[in-house]
Amino acid sequence: MRLAAFALPLAIMLLLGMIPWLAATLSAIIGLCVSYIFFAKTRNALSESLYEKRAAKNVNHDKDADAEDAEVEAVLAKESKGKA
Repeated sequence: MRLAAFALPLAIMLLLGMIPWLAATLSAIIGLCVSYIFFAKTRNALSESLYEKRAAKNVNHDKDADAEDAEVEAVLAKESKGKA
């Protein structure tokens, strides 16, 4: 859909005889605007999906990190008791 939002204005401008680099630049701007306005639901769904996947990975990582930290603290506590 995003490719069509770029390609359609580009094809129209090129058929009208516009300079190719100018047509491509204007088509990119038009495509970005159309995408931003009309494809917001798709963009939001994608960002929520990515956030949920990343949050799920962080939860598992935090449990492992907490367990490792507890082990290190236990070892350090034993060493400090032995020196005192």
